[in-house]
Amino acid sequence: MIDLEQVRKVANLARLELTPEEEEQFLPQLNSILEYFQQLSELDTENVPPTTRAIDVSNVTRSDQLQRYPDR
Repeated sequence: MIDLEQVRKVANLARLELTPEEEEQFLPQLNSILEYFQQLSELDTENVPPTTRAIDVSNVTRSDQLQRYPDR
């Protein structure tokens, strides 16, 4: 999928200074991540609504009430 030159480019964009050993270490890790995204792109999500959370959560807040503060 990606090669060492692309690992160097990503590191440069992220402002990371990697040693050659770290570049070699990150190469299979980044390829693994990209393979996972490839698997995800194969899923049929045509009828799945966009979500921001896996479960529905809402904050409990009080309603705003305007009040005068005469001492300000």
